[in-house]
Amino acid sequence: MSPDPSPVDKRCPRCGQGFHCGITDAGPCPCTHVRLDGPTLAALRQRHADCLCLRCLGELAQQGIDTGSALH
Repeated sequence: MSPDPSPVDKRCPRCGQGFHCGITDAGPCPCTHVRLDGPTLAALRQRHADCLCLRCLGELAQQGIDTGSALH
């Protein structure tokens, strides 16, 4: 049996805060519970190559994203 992968710590490309990415955790990553609408998700995929923190994902889930301007 191989050892568990080490935790993944990242920096959010939207706000710059450090956060723990749960992609390698035993359970599902908390971000899988955040629901984003189609246009917001598509815009995020175009603008960011990596994960955003839960705070930013939560804000975007509530507010959506202006697909005509850059994220702050």
